[in-house]
Amino acid sequence: MDTLKLEKEVVEALQCIKNGENFILEGGAGSGKTYSLISLINALIEELPDNKIVCITYTNNAVAEILSRIENEKLWVSTIHEFIWALIRKYQNEIKDILVELINNENEKNFKKPKDFSEDLISKEYFENFYVDYDEYYSVTPNNENKVKISHDHILIVAERMFEKYKKIADILKDIADCIFVDEYQDTNLLVTDILLKHLEQSDKKNVIGFFGDSMQSIYDNGVGNLNQYSLTKIVKTQNRRNPRVVIEVANKFRDDGIIQEPSEDINAPNMENGTIKEGSIKFLYGNETDDFISIKEKSIFESWNFSDGKQTKELRLTHKYNAEMAGFKGLYDLYNADLIITLISKIKEKIDKGNLDSDKTLGELALKVKPTYKKVELLDQINGNEIYQSIYSVLEGMSWEEACEKCRVTKESLMSYKLNGMSGRYEANSYRDRILRRLDILEEIIELYEANKFNDFLRITKFSIHNRNDKICLKQAIDYLVSEDDQTIEDVLKFAEVKGLLKEDELFNDYILNKGFYLWERIKKITFNQYRKSVLYLKEFSPICTQHSVKGSEYDNVLLILESDWNKYDFNTLFGKGSSNSNVQLRTKKIFYVCITRAKKNLIIYMPTNDSGILRKAKELFGEENVIDISSIE
Repeated sequence: MDTLKLEKEVVEALQCIKNGENFILEGGAGSGKTYSLISLINALIEELPDNKIVCITYTNNAVAEILSRIENEKLWVSTIHEFIWALIRKYQNEIKDILVELINNENEKNFKKPKDFSEDLISKEYFENFYVDYDEYYSVTPNNENKVKISHDHILIVAERMFEKYKKIADILKDIADCIFVDEYQDTNLLVTDILLKHLEQSDKKNVIGFFGDSMQSIYDNGVGNLNQYSLTKIVKTQNRRNPRVVIEVANKFRDDGIIQEPSEDINAPNMENGTIKEGSIKFLYGNETDDFISIKEKSIFESWNFSDGKQTKELRLTHKYNAEMAGFKGLYDLYNADLIITLISKIKEKIDKGNLDSDKTLGELALKVKPTYKKVELLDQINGNEIYQSIYSVLEGMSWEEACEKCRVTKESLMSYKLNGMSGRYEANSYRDRILRRLDILEEIIELYEANKFNDFLRITKFSIHNRNDKICLKQAIDYLVSEDDQTIEDVLKFAEVKGLLKEDELFNDYILNKGFYLWERIKKITFNQYRKSVLYLKEFSPICTQHSVKGSEYDNVLLILESDWNKYDFNTLFGKGSSNSNVQLRTKKIFYVCITRAKKNLIIYMPTNDSGILRKAKELFGEENVIDISSIE
């Protein structure tokens, strides 16, 4: 290997591996950390071909990206949950030991006892004839295959306990992997770093752990954030290959770890144009909170921006609430997040859980007794004053409390956890998608396969048969109906797809809409299929609008960042020396801001609905006086 052709940071990492030193490669946004990771793997394959390499990434998309660039039988690329499960699943006896400990531990609230289990403590014998599997939902009540299940939220807890308790697991992992690389380490769960940097030390066998990431971009609460507490050899990348000069200069002002980025001078880097570093532009717009934001985007300053092109231009907001309305699926969003009957049940449940209410009554009787309010108005008045709600409530109110709860299950996270891996047709581990949405997802995939002319895959997952030209015509007509902009309801579309042979029969779906999904189906079936499709476009990030969290890892020519604090975990006033005194809020806000501004490859516009003189004074210091502009002064 000609080390002269490698980045100096990759050469340093390669030397760490040869010396048997664990290391961390830290770099700011746009520094090419994944590029360095791939370069290192290629260098290892050439220089140390017998080394077995494990590469852990955050998402299935990241797995696909690495595998598309490297092919080697000694390389194992996986998401952390899939990797951990593949490692421990054979050790059923040990898994069961740990499950017994966790279920019997009162402090472990996520590990519940089986349904109808009356004894105080569970024993190992309970699991004797069962197989522990990894699935979407946790259940230690066996199914008809004699399987019990642990989920995404449980597997790392179980694995960490196993590594701590059984030295042989550490030995086995070191046998499997001479090198373990963790991409985007800052988002890695603390339990994972404990496994890799604490529990593996039990084994006398040798291997090297390498971490790639940026602590400044740790925007998820369950991530490790930084690894300062460990003695790791630190390698720093200071070049920025993505952002123009002005964005880099501003971004540097928000880092507090000593890393000062410089524009890359590599002529092939995205931040170069005709052999010159792009200058770029930053504007900070301010104005009244009453401004109509739709009209703001029509201002001349956005004249060259195409807000219909989600690949080049993005509008970033903090939460999904406003985005759903702008992206065209407000009704669907409200069903999962602001439904009045689900709110009613939730408020009654609070009273019952506190022991202030006897549940041995109908839903209607309990509602009259509690008389809960929502936005200072009695919920029952709001429900009875709405034709859609009233018709469904008339069915529910006579049900027992237990039956009503069973039939009115709506998981808030379900809608926004699409996370379907198009390569495998499987959902990522932390997806909570309900069965109605999953059925719609299958139909959407069928449409996409047809439009992409992938007819073999299309025919594999449908009931449709093509024997002649007329069948082809009928198929085209069916697809045209599904993708039309008319107001077909979800119910109409699913029935149509079933009749036309596009959807296979699903008994689990049928059972779901009669039982646990009864209320959800009664509400969602009347929403347009077009709203569902727009939600998927949004969740796939094809829409020009997205949340500030979901944009991480992406890049766009034009970025519009809206600084509105609709969430008490964040306060954008703190960026300018105002607002919350909570240090966690301040740090969290600074990091999300840093992530957002560093998505811009050319133009960055920040809009903050404020006229506060202190904020504007600080903004001028950060962005330059000439770049701080009153929105009302722009035509």
